[in-house]
Amino acid sequence: MKQFLQDYNMVFAMAAAGCLTIMMKSIAAIVYYKLICQAEQMGSTQNKYMKALVGKITASYKLKREIHNIKCIVDKSMYNMRFLGISAAGWKNMGIYGISAVFIVLVSCLLLGVYFHMSYEWHALTGLSAVAVIVLLATSEILFQIHRKYRLLQLQMTDYLENVLQPKLEKEYLHPEEEKKYQNEYFENEEQTEQEDEAAASMEDLKLFEEFVEEYLAD
Repeated sequence: MKQFLQDYNMVFAMAAAGCLTIMMKSIAAIVYYKLICQAEQMGSTQNKYMKALVGKITASYKLKREIHNIKCIVDKSMYNMRFLGISAAGWKNMGIYGISAVFIVLVSCLLLGVYFHMSYEWHALTGLSAVAVIVLLATSEILFQIHRKYRLLQLQMTDYLENVLQPKLEKEYLHPEEEKKYQNEYFENEEQTEQEDEAAASMEDLKLFEEFVEEYLAD
């Protein structure tokens, strides 16, 4: 075991954990980007999880059950939305998982180093390697902006469900009389406006004809 430590294999393990975490974060960034694109057109989305969410809310309103907390439903759906067996909510924590893994390896490595009486230089190099990997993981968060993408996905879905779908379903299933009354008033106003425009056009034509007759008789 001491030879294993002297060969800096634990340092390589921390570096491998860091590289794996960055790879997973890059995948997460791509997944979130595609989900955000789907959420922007959620009314016609092909994403099965989003379609199921829209169907669930629609079914609830068809049963005359009003929904009061859309944000809570969106948050729950983020745990059901999965890619490679990991939920959408779990992908955003890849950086935390990676840093935790590096920290665990570091603590184990230092404890073993004390037990096997490793040199000061060995402890210093191991500690600096761990710090370098953690700084790299923190920098990757700025690059990939995983948490920002996750938050944007939540906002896109909440915005559509709360400001587009929910008002439409409320009018259609909870307040159909008001919707019908509004439509009737709208079409009546439209018809009245058209009649007024036609009357104004007729008056203008008549005025032009009278002016033409007067000019003709004057000649």
